[in-house]
Amino acid sequence: MAMAVIEVGAALLGACVGSFLNVVIWRLPQEDPRRRSLGGRSHCPNCGAKIRWHDNLPVLGWLLLRGRARCCQQPFSIRYPLVELLTAALFLALAIWPPYGPAFVPLADGSYVVHTEAAVAMLLHAIFLSLLIANSFIDLDHQLLLDVLTKPGMVIGLLAGFWPGLAGPISTAPESPLALRTLLGSVIGLLAGGGVTWAIRIVGTKVFRKEAMGFGDVKFMGMIGAFLGWQAALLTMFLGCVFGALIGGVGVLFGGAAKIPFGPFLALGALVAMFAAQPILNFLFVTWPEWQRSSPSAQWFLPVLALLSLFALFVLVRRGRR
Repeated sequence: MAMAVIEVGAALLGACVGSFLNVVIWRLPQEDPRRRSLGGRSHCPNCGAKIRWHDNLPVLGWLLLRGRARCCQQPFSIRYPLVELLTAALFLALAIWPPYGPAFVPLADGSYVVHTEAAVAMLLHAIFLSLLIANSFIDLDHQLLLDVLTKPGMVIGLLAGFWPGLAGPISTAPESPLALRTLLGSVIGLLAGGGVTWAIRIVGTKVFRKEAMGFGDVKFMGMIGAFLGWQAALLTMFLGCVFGALIGGVGVLFGGAAKIPFGPFLALGALVAMFAAQPILNFLFVTWPEWQRSSPSAQWFLPVLALLSLFALFVLVRRGRR
């Protein structure tokens, strides 16, 4: 019962955070500095009237108003409740499958004790998820990944590497303090994520004689690496290329928009890496090599898949920037 309350509380908190993320997604890209401020009451995007607090309740407010503004009866985008539901679902998943370990440890008498490091890790992972969502939807709307989100994200990721150590230790050497080894893990993750993306950006630009990837993607991947470490950062890039090529290719084949922002696919890859990096890496570097030894031709599958996905993604991105 106690865990059920915690999980429901996490989902409700996620819905409230999602409501705030809608404000971030709408305001931060605005050109007018006064409209970029995250403070103050929410206003109707159609007529500018102030939105009543009870109309601003996550998901429920949109449903009660039937998706229309009370002030002018103009429709609100369905994206608002979707962002709130998405954030609620991810916070719920974080409570059920915490990557760092459970924050609430059951005792023999049925009570629970708080594991401080795991609780801090859960909070930091919640911040990371919020940054992924905000960056993804801003990139979808404006093809921008804003420094005001990615740069603080890098700093928070490095601090999370120092304590409680989200990226994990870079070595098992006992002579150096664990906090320094985990901080080094975050630093190398930041450099690996940003550096690999920078290299891909340069190669893609030379091949297509046009910018194939924005510098915002480099900083976004640096942020991801700072939170998750270098192995998960490389896995994120691999998965982002695969997801981008598959989803973007299907969208173009069915007449979808040609503009393919890379940020949402990187965020999707980071999401998978955050929750399932270890089993995926175990498959890639333990199960897969064993299969390769029994079937030599299999060794080319992953490199070819990665290169084809990257090439297809470059073609889609370049097509969208014509």
